[in-house]
Amino acid sequence: MDLAGKVVLVTGGTGFIGSRLVEKLVVEQRAHVRVLVRNFARAARISRFPMEMIRGDLTDPESIKRAVNGCAVVFHCAYDFGGNATEQKWVGLKATVELADAVISNKVSKMVYVSSFAVYAPMADGDLTESSPWPSSRDIYVDVKRASERALLERFRKRGLPISIIQPSLVYGPYSTQWTVDTVNKLRTGIVPLLDDGSGYCNAVYIDDVVDALILAGTRPEATGETFLISAEEPITWRQFYGAYEQILGIRSTAPMTVEELLELREKQRKDSSLPHRLKSIALMPEIFPLLASLPPIPTGLRTIRRLLSEEQWKSLKARIVQENGTASKNGARKETIHIPNDSLLVLYRSKTRVCTDKAKLLLGYSPKFSFVRGMEITGQFLRWANL
Repeated sequence: MDLAGKVVLVTGGTGFIGSRLVEKLVVEQRAHVRVLVRNFARAARISRFPMEMIRGDLTDPESIKRAVNGCAVVFHCAYDFGGNATEQKWVGLKATVELADAVISNKVSKMVYVSSFAVYAPMADGDLTESSPWPSSRDIYVDVKRASERALLERFRKRGLPISIIQPSLVYGPYSTQWTVDTVNKLRTGIVPLLDDGSGYCNAVYIDDVVDALILAGTRPEATGETFLISAEEPITWRQFYGAYEQILGIRSTAPMTVEELLELREKQRKDSSLPHRLKSIALMPEIFPLLASLPPIPTGLRTIRRLLSEEQWKSLKARIVQENGTASKNGARKETIHIPNDSLLVLYRSKTRVCTDKAKLLLGYSPKFSFVRGMEITGQFLRWANL
């Protein structure tokens, strides 16, 4: 299918993947792009292109109907990461179903859904394919993506929904929040642990390769009813991934650690962040200890301490409590931050999973154009331009 001149809807068009998709649809495909926008303050990046923006929200069925009306292709990239579990389920699942039903009612030629390779988490070592199992999960994002995929494929089988599902791996590049901006911020503000010396596999894929796969899925009839894993040609290691950012930044912020060391650090961090520990640390500070030492024995508790301190002293104490990392050494120097990964990242960092894209190559004609070296060259240019 040629998209030139056709009306194409993008949900999540102000986000990382969606905004780059909008750019390529306008510039390279010459499509008439329509974007459903909830907050126009976030549309600055895409507003420089000739396109149609419709004010609306995926939680509103009427907004969905207006956005879908007259479209040839619908790309569904939206996901509400900032919401609670209920909000994520609403936008992630219920709105996806509403959008799919509108696609069927309006006889839209194609719908492309952006899922994630996270649906297979925790992933076993070895090759990962579209037929790999879905292990048990308690992650709300994983659960929502799985439920959405099931609902879409069920509509394909029972009602002929013209759906294709794209499952990108770890997407990095300009404007990427998690795997570029957040990664840089972690490296600049503390130590990033490398489990097993960073030898685990990192299935990183550059943003343009993902967007190209989306467009292929939206234009290839043979992609209908199919699910496609999208990644780079081969995985790299986590040592290579973080090392490339360290090279751009000109710093060394990674450190090899074992799982046992990380779990011990996590427990210590949990204890150090507790209120009693913070109060004990603060009580030893030069400006606080003399005052407390001069007092007779008192019951513990913030209310008692509040009554004994002046307003200025109380404000100083509160500021210390909420200070980043919670603690300081006796000479006032802040301790080095270690960015300890959560359980999901611990598993991800240690895995030796290789994402296979054979199906996408066969049915979509997908061929990743960006090596990790080339992708990081462009990402580095973005980071310098953005003063990051």
